[in-house]
Amino acid sequence: MKALRLGSRWRVLLSAVVPAVLMVLTLQVIFLNYYQEDLERSFEERGLAIVRQIGAASEYALFSGSRDTLNMLAEGTRQVDPAIVSVNVMDRHGHAIVRAGIAPRHPMPLANTLQIHSGDEVTTLQMPIQQAALLLNGEHDVWGAGGREARPTVTGYILVEISRAELSARKREMLQIALAVMAGGMLLAGWLSLRMAGGVLASLDAAHTALRRQKEYAELLARTDALTGLANRRAFDEAAEQEVQRALRYNTPLALVLTDIDRFKAINDRFGHHVGDQVLQHFARILSDSVRNIDLVGRWGGEEFAILMPGTDLEEAARAAERMRLAVQDAVPPLDDPECLYTASFGVAAFRADAPTIASLLGRADAALYRAKDLGRNRVEQG
Repeated sequence: MKALRLGSRWRVLLSAVVPAVLMVLTLQVIFLNYYQEDLERSFEERGLAIVRQIGAASEYALFSGSRDTLNMLAEGTRQVDPAIVSVNVMDRHGHAIVRAGIAPRHPMPLANTLQIHSGDEVTTLQMPIQQAALLLNGEHDVWGAGGREARPTVTGYILVEISRAELSARKREMLQIALAVMAGGMLLAGWLSLRMAGGVLASLDAAHTALRRQKEYAELLARTDALTGLANRRAFDEAAEQEVQRALRYNTPLALVLTDIDRFKAINDRFGHHVGDQVLQHFARILSDSVRNIDLVGRWGGEEFAILMPGTDLEEAARAAERMRLAVQDAVPPLDDPECLYTASFGVAAFRADAPTIASLLGRADAALYRAKDLGRNRVEQG
């Protein structure tokens, strides 16, 4: 009877321990695989966001030959993320223009597509910098209203190498945690094993949350102009399309203002691209300070900027543009140097139901901007 009672006790113990141990083992295998895959995926997405952001930010600098801007962009990227061991900007023949960090450990052949190579120590990403001409009078443009898109031209390449040390450390850390939890589950069994499994889940959630935040931050960088901190063209295009759809659905006014700095090339030629960049930042701050919270200011390209103004008709937008023009004209010059004084021209257009596309709105604002230039600059014209 005593042996029977002992056997029953063991059976009860085993009935509690075995399911708990199996559950811990199963959870560890599932979540360890999930965590490692998610780490690799997030790491790659982070690298893609970084290289795309650098590529978008360096397109104009590469086109204009601003080595200082490219070097500042490369060095700034490495300072923001210590895991980036090398940032290289090359011309279309693969010759290095700017390098921040060590020489690439895994050079790649030139290609017109994004290339990724993951080694033991670093992950290498190489992306072509492509410049495409967009004509607004064709039949198939990116706005959906007609426009011809020319074949992209490769003007250079971005090669970035990111250290996998942090990723490997996270994997080792998670493996150690998993082994400890499995050992604890087999030793303590039952309810203790379940509690330990719950601890692992909490650790995984925290790690996943941290990775998600890193991914969101990288995506934010990919939608922000690196020099001015404004929305880049990609982000502005998406917001403009949404506002056009809202204006169509609710029959609300919508205005677009295009502006650029008068004789900006002369500023660059006289003072250099470094001062030109400070003028662009100065101009961006004036525009941002002159609009409402619901308005969106974006860098359209080079020295040209766009302001999207929901709920605003043509006359209101023209008055707002005039306030911006005066703010630029009367502003304290960059570097407190009177020689750096500049003005800006503005073209204003309002959304019309008979031409319900962003391409039409953009075309009329662009035509108004050119008219302002032709009529002497430092003025506002309506389209």
